[in-house]
Amino acid sequence: MKLLSILTNVATKTLMTTEINWAHEYSKQRKDRMQDAIDDYLNDDKVSARQTYEEMLSGIDDVIEYHKKAYCRAMSLRDHMTGNTALNLDHRIPDRY
Repeated sequence: MKLLSILTNVATKTLMTTEINWAHEYSKQRKDRMQDAIDDYLNDDKVSARQTYEEMLSGIDDVIEYHKKAYCRAMSLRDHMTGNTALNLDHRIPDRY
């Protein structure tokens, strides 16, 4: 029984360590991908700092627009499902749920 407890503790710690390592590795890879993009822009003599700046902002705007559309679609579906087809700014789940 004690051996099982020890093995369970070791397995749990190993799993937690592995998850932390993967999270750290993903974070490092994400930063590396961003660094690669920055390097690509800065090492191209045909691309100005202004163009780099504008294209970064454009990318951010694309993300905002994508999420805005997804948000609007989700809210519309929710309104239909709750029978609320008028503008509903509360968007609360009824208490019965």
